[in-house]
Amino acid sequence: MDSKERVAITLAHEVPDRMPINFRAVDAVCTNLQQRFGVDYEGLLDHWNVDFREVIPPYIGPKLPVLEGGVEIDIWGVGRSVVQHADGGRDVMVTHCPLADADNEADIKNHQWPKAEWFDFGAVPGICNGNSGFALSSKGIHVEGWHGIFHTLTYLFGMEKGIMYLAARPDLIEAATKEIMKFFTDYYQRLFDADNGDIDLLFYKDDFGSQNNLLISQKMVREFFMPHTKVLCDLCASHDVKFVQHSCGAVYKIIPDFIEAGVAVLDPIQVTAKGMDVTELKSNFGADLVFHGGIDTQHLLPFGTVDEVKTETRRIIEVLGKDGGYFFSPAHRIQADTPIENIIAAYDVAEEFL
Repeated sequence: MDSKERVAITLAHEVPDRMPINFRAVDAVCTNLQQRFGVDYEGLLDHWNVDFREVIPPYIGPKLPVLEGGVEIDIWGVGRSVVQHADGGRDVMVTHCPLADADNEADIKNHQWPKAEWFDFGAVPGICNGNSGFALSSKGIHVEGWHGIFHTLTYLFGMEKGIMYLAARPDLIEAATKEIMKFFTDYYQRLFDADNGDIDLLFYKDDFGSQNNLLISQKMVREFFMPHTKVLCDLCASHDVKFVQHSCGAVYKIIPDFIEAGVAVLDPIQVTAKGMDVTELKSNFGADLVFHGGIDTQHLLPFGTVDEVKTETRRIIEVLGKDGGYFFSPAHRIQADTPIENIIAAYDVAEEFL
């Protein structure tokens, strides 16, 4: 059984020969592990029997500017600055919000919105063929992926206005959302048209949860975001692609909304957040969702002992992986402050289930 078959069986809520395995970490961690094992990045994925690969069309659009002070502008016009840490890690902070001063729908429409033709979809068949036998995902299952509508709004307007405008200026929110969805639907339609049916997963990243609750009300999630999630889920379904919803934090109360929209896989299972008990998640939603993640990157991997990592990793696998329906993975990209021995310990446990 190859990786593609293994993942397909798991997505069908059946039991494969073994659970599918994923890996994700920041660049500094990948570099340290590659040096440890004497391999390149692809060799690192092979070392841990990783079943997933990404299909990322190359960017061929206009050159993206860099503002004074090294602020890098992305395709949305959002600017970020990189902050390096002594431990080798880094944070990328949003420091330029292009719609911060937008006051009417014309300001929204006149913004330079990204276009799907800025990406070379002609390269997609070759990328797919080069990863034959693996489960293929859009950008995000390994590296940083596209941010969804909610977070893109907070980057465009700024966090405070992006949330406040859901109540105070829904006209601006709806106008910006319309433009964001134009890009997403065009981009993914072109991606799926080019892949010859090879892509298995669309990875969609939008964090609705904080440590203890939702960032916005459930009513707002349902009103402003779930209809668009359903549009993307329906697009996936028309191409036999499964939709992966990434949302950190305490999102238990909106999981039924994800399911109703058509979400097939829930990521990242932040077990330290309120209400995200894996036993309850598996019991209440395991018939409808496949779970991806759950190996805590907030406390366990960076601060636990090797024995604690092994014990908890084994528990997560046994609960979420019972009768299938689980993709083994860290709960987020492993950060630079994580001891290598703890990462190895978690994957040693995963190998017990091979």
